[in-house]
Amino acid sequence: MNVTKTIPNYLRIHKGPASAAAPDLDPSGDAVSHFWHVFGDATGWRIDQSRRRIGSDIELLPSVNTDTISDPSESSPTVTKSSALRLAESAAMLATQLHHSRESLRRQEMELAARAAIIPGAELQSKLADNIEAILQNACEATNCSAAAMYLLDEDTQILKTRATYGLPTSRLEDSPRELRGSRGDLEAMVRGVVTADNFMAGGLDTWNSPEPFAAGICASITDEDVPIGTLWIFSDEVRTFGKPEAAAGRLAASHLAVELSRAAIDLRQNPKLNHDDSLRDISEWQHLSLPIGNDLAPGWRADGLIESPQSWATGFHTWDVLPDGTLMMAMADSPDRTVRGAIQTAVARAAVTAHSSYRHTVSQMMQRINDTLWQTNAGDQLMSMLYLHIDPETGEGSFASCGDLMAMISSRYGYRPLIDGRSEPLGTHLSARPTLDSFSLLPGETLLAYSQGLRLDGGTQNVLGDRLRGCLQTGDLNPLAAIRRDLVNQSLDHERAAITLVRS
Repeated sequence: MNVTKTIPNYLRIHKGPASAAAPDLDPSGDAVSHFWHVFGDATGWRIDQSRRRIGSDIELLPSVNTDTISDPSESSPTVTKSSALRLAESAAMLATQLHHSRESLRRQEMELAARAAIIPGAELQSKLADNIEAILQNACEATNCSAAAMYLLDEDTQILKTRATYGLPTSRLEDSPRELRGSRGDLEAMVRGVVTADNFMAGGLDTWNSPEPFAAGICASITDEDVPIGTLWIFSDEVRTFGKPEAAAGRLAASHLAVELSRAAIDLRQNPKLNHDDSLRDISEWQHLSLPIGNDLAPGWRADGLIESPQSWATGFHTWDVLPDGTLMMAMADSPDRTVRGAIQTAVARAAVTAHSSYRHTVSQMMQRINDTLWQTNAGDQLMSMLYLHIDPETGEGSFASCGDLMAMISSRYGYRPLIDGRSEPLGTHLSARPTLDSFSLLPGETLLAYSQGLRLDGGTQNVLGDRLRGCLQTGDLNPLAAIRRDLVNQSLDHERAAITLVRS
């Protein structure tokens, strides 16, 4: 008798609609954790998890995995403990650098999220980042979801950049921005306020263009005065049906993000310290843009200048020009007052040089007029070291007036000779200027160098500078200031360094 066996329905395999499962997105599952796992398999040693903290000492323990259990012949470490320890210490240093870089990136994203130039101090940056991430965490808990991310538009409203995340790897902040065009979820949210996607893969295709490979999610628009500035995405590991409570929670979280960002921007604009920093930045930018760059004053004559300051501003200046009668003029000045007031004093002196250069004058007359200007604009404590010189480009004959502690020398390929020792009284000391006056001659192939006391104190002594000038002239280098700066690059910038050169080729 033939017997036909029927498989009960409850034992049959039913194939339902496919859904995209979210990958392992544990924030700790990054490249560092993966490395330590591979490290244990490759070396036979593992890191003591109880001591794996930033800045802590490393301790190694024998590694135990499925391979060593199944094959006892491979249970012994393949690398000596000392070699593995050296490798682990090196890897730990790289991991620490990566941790610090990601933390710095996290703070910088908050600067851009607040749409401000500078958030003063890492503490305020981290506080804003913590507040944003707390909002993302609360949004996940309110909607029973796994992860969330905040994406903000650029100024051209064409791309969306990840600015903060929760439940996602920290490396997401390093990802490239994505195009707004074609991002259905973001576009619909900006129009409707909030949208829910119960199944990203409904119909077998992700028409929502979800920025993360999850199964479902909520997208809410982040607005500033009714203008969309970005979106909030909340992700679910499983296909599910979102109702009005979840949509309302997403809308509320997006509104909270907008308020937090707006508050940070307002606090920055009203921060007196920030306004003070803006003023200093404006002063330093003006000084930088107003200084002349190295150029040829006349055929065979090249001028160049250098100022390096430990402050964001400088208390000195340099300038050069061709006067109406064809004479070459060069000047440099340095205030002993290293505060912003000193920077303003040099601006006054520079304005006086410009005002008095348009008509015929001698070097001593120019120095007296600048001295008069300093006295007329202050009560008498506005001191200034200054050098002013004229030179005939046809003959190389020149004259100078010097006040204060500026120094100068003339160098050739065979040696150098001092020109100014920097031991005269500064301008502003008396009603009548008392400069050091003298003449000089600059021959073809020679270079005139004038420099400040700050350059000397930071290692630019007369012997060092003279030898460098002589070496440059021997090799045909017409940019000796660059060579001098390279020589001093490893010296601590403790004083303001200033120098000018006039090269006759």
